[in-house]
Amino acid sequence: MLKLYYRKTDPADLRELDLAAFGDNPKRLQWVEAPKKPSADAVWNNGAWALPEPPSFTAEAWLESQGFGAMRLLGLLDLEGQFGQQAPPKMQAVRAWINAIRAQYAETKNDWQPAPHTFEETMKEIESWLTN
Repeated sequence: MLKLYYRKTDPADLRELDLAAFGDNPKRLQWVEAPKKPSADAVWNNGAWALPEPPSFTAEAWLESQGFGAMRLLGLLDLEGQFGQQAPPKMQAVRAWINAIRAQYAETKNDWQPAPHTFEETMKEIESWLTN
């Protein structure tokens, strides 16, 4: 049965081998069974599995990736000014989310919180509040 092994003298040398095929050949002692691959995206790196770093985002890029680009934010803030303290719940949740991101604006990181609601969901709720 083939398993992953790496060479003791060269940990970067990772191969699928059947050590039983080596028989009593002393070369089989040069190989060590590799630990189980922790995830599909792990890569072998000199005797150990390495996980790639998740992508990092600036606060602005994160807002954009969540569907809240500059023009949409301006529109949302304009509508928020019209509602005052009586803003719809989804708008209030999105505003709290934006405030939390603004508090860490200078950072570039990979664990920003996702938007509580999509822009489209928020706008539908706002539209229903405006027509009632």
